[in-house]
Amino acid sequence: MPGRSSYSFSSGSNTVAKRGMGTLWSISHSGIAGTVVRVDDAHSFNQGVLNLNATSSNTIGRFGDANTQFPNGIGFNSGLVFAASSNSTVTVEFE
Repeated sequence: MPGRSSYSFSSGSNTVAKRGMGTLWSISHSGIAGTVVRVDDAHSFNQGVLNLNATSSNTIGRFGDANTQFPNGIGFNSGLVFAASSNSTVTVEFE
């Protein structure tokens, strides 16, 4: 869709996809069963490495489905930071 961006990364912690306000539209990954993707508002980035098994007040969510769509979008204020469990390639769509 016009205005939307796509960002892909391999598993790892604290991958910044965007800084500033926006909307998250989808998350997909090519990982094995049990793959977890944690999404936080970017201001939590300064708190250190994201723990996939925990959440904070900045956590947007933890997602395990290989293809998660958000038809109405999920708004974020400061940006998008992602962490994913090993053996996965994650693609996110946002604006």
